[in-house]
Amino acid sequence: MRKKLFALFLLILVLTTSVTVTAFAQTPLTTEGFKLYVKVKSDFDKFEACVLRFNLFTSEDEWLSNQIYEVAEPGIIEIDFPIGTYEVGKEFKLVATTGLEEYDYYGKRYALNEECIIGTYAYRDEKGELIICNSGYIETTPVTATKKYIKEKHVNDIAVWSDTPYLIWVSKANFTVNVFYRDNGRWNLTNEFPCSIGAPSTPTVTGQFRYHQYQEKWQYSGYYVGPIMRFYGGYALHSTLVNNNGTDRDGRVGKMISHGCVRLRPDDINWLATTIPLGTKVYITQK
Repeated sequence: MRKKLFALFLLILVLTTSVTVTAFAQTPLTTEGFKLYVKVKSDFDKFEACVLRFNLFTSEDEWLSNQIYEVAEPGIIEIDFPIGTYEVGKEFKLVATTGLEEYDYYGKRYALNEECIIGTYAYRDEKGELIICNSGYIETTPVTATKKYIKEKHVNDIAVWSDTPYLIWVSKANFTVNVFYRDNGRWNLTNEFPCSIGAPSTPTVTGQFRYHQYQEKWQYSGYYVGPIMRFYGGYALHSTLVNNNGTDRDGRVGKMISHGCVRLRPDDINWLATTIPLGTKVYITQK
């Protein structure tokens, strides 16, 4: 009788344990929130602050969260997406929208506005503890750093020389005046300004020239441009058109509108005229 009761007890215990384990196994494992780790890299000694923006969607394209992060220095940053509770194993779509041209996710490159699928999962470590991975890790170089690197590499690779520690590079295609400073034999980009250039019928010259004359202004009927930084014949860097009372007559930049000179906003040309010494190389390219 005792043996029968003991056997019955064991049977009940096994059945109860089985039901409990099955119920536990069928209970979905959940977590909440999603964290993005971003390794921000830079190829320069001086890092320019930038802003990164990411959007997170479900795999069914439902928008979940938008996060903006101001990056002050290279290193690993953490971006939290507060998205509530969900089952482990769920996949998300990450989309970068600002601040970079591309990023690396475990060896694969993703461009700006391209969708990257990041999954969540769980595992047990060597101690048997359950680890939930509800995060992603990417690496990127901010777009400000990338463009700076390209510009510096260009002028250093072709070994542009200037008789002063400064170099001015005017990129006509980008409507940009780039200013470099030589440090230990290497050109470093220190400033850049938007500009307008010559109209198609009166194009700005290309080549390498020398800033050889400073003039306060060129006066016209009712308006003026100035200061003037002449570098080749009648070609110069100068301000946009300013009325005699100091207001803008034509303050446009990023246009092909001049008679061949390079126009900059008044504050920008004032900085150049104050900072750049006579004798500085003015390098002008089509691209």
